[in-house]
Amino acid sequence: MKEYEIVKEVFNPCAGDQRPDTCEIIEKEVENPEAFVKEQYRQESHVEFLASEKDGSLIVEVLFDSGRKHRYTFTEL
Repeated sequence: MKEYEIVKEVFNPCAGDQRPDTCEIIEKEVENPEAFVKEQYRQESHVEFLASEKDGSLIVEVLFDSGRKHRYTFTEL
C-alpha cells in the first residue's frame, strides 16, 4: 500500500460558484485509490466516476444525477 494525502472537495451546483463548498484533507494508506473512492459510494445508485491525472496526482471525480460533484485528489507522500 502507498500513503496518500487525499483532498476531498464537495461542489454544490446551486451555489453558482466554481469553488468547492467544503474541503477535507486526510492522510491514508490506500492500495487502489479508484477502488477506495468507489467503495465510499457503493450504496449510491446513479453516480458516475471519472479519473484523470494532473501534476502527478490522481483525481477521481464522483458525479451525481443532481449535479453535485465530489472530487478526490490523491498525492503520494
